[in-house]
Amino acid sequence: ARTVQGVLRPLLAALLGDPDLGMSSRRADQALRAFARGRLAVPEGGAAALPERLAAALPPGTVRTGVRVTEASISRVTTAEHGVFRCRSVVLATGARTAAELLPGLRTPAFHAVTVLHHTAPAAPTADPTLLLEADPGGPVAHTAVMSAVDPGRAPEGRTLITSTVLGTPPDDTERRVRKHLATLYGTSTDEWELLALRHTPDAVPSMPPPHDAHRPVRLLAGLYVCGDHRATSTLQGALASGQRAAASLLRDLGLRGGTREEDEEAA
Repeated sequence: ARTVQGVLRPLLAALLGDPDLGMSSRRADQALRAFARGRLAVPEGGAAALPERLAAALPPGTVRTGVRVTEASISRVTTAEHGVFRCRSVVLATGARTAAELLPGLRTPAFHAVTVLHHTAPAAPTADPTLLLEADPGGPVAHTAVMSAVDPGRAPEGRTLITSTVLGTPPDDTERRVRKHLATLYGTSTDEWELLALRHTPDAVPSMPPPHDAHRPVRLLAGLYVCGDHRATSTLQGALASGQRAAASLLRDLGLRGGTREEDEEAA
């Protein structure tokens, strides 16, 4: 019981963003399997580093940002400020809510909220690059880490960076309560810590109640594809697997690769 309550429950909540553990047991098994086989990691330079590196490898002008899409179909994409783009196929890689707005009829799941706080401090409360889990459900912080111990380039010069996560609905006076909780978790005063940012995302993680289909179709029609964590599992791995399936299906429809849809599902 001590291991379950003190390690397993907070670890699963951290991995899946579900504080009540209402997800399918199959998805919980999958998350633990991935955790046991790999390692917790973050991109050096921040979350944007990976897509920026992928975009940099494409021909100039391939990627356009700051373009707001208002309508999407197989043959064209309508934007708010840049007119209509004609196309042969469309891959919609967005969150579930945006996907349902652009393609009416798609199911919008329930969501788990996530609040992330970034503090800077004159000295690190611990030098270890580890994820600190909170086993007591009474505190607002679910997990926290000294991110500058993992990636020194993320912290302001001469200071350290501590990133903490609150799962579910945040409490009133969030920053004060989180700061007090962090003082207990790290066993040090947080009076000299400064809040860099507080970001609350109410629809951060799609919920996965049982039975949950981790291989929802990504090919709606030949030429129209939708991918994201809401078509697979509510994890980064799920989003990437969904994107892989969509890309494979698109290439097959265009006659650019062989293989069957079943083989693509297994590869993902």
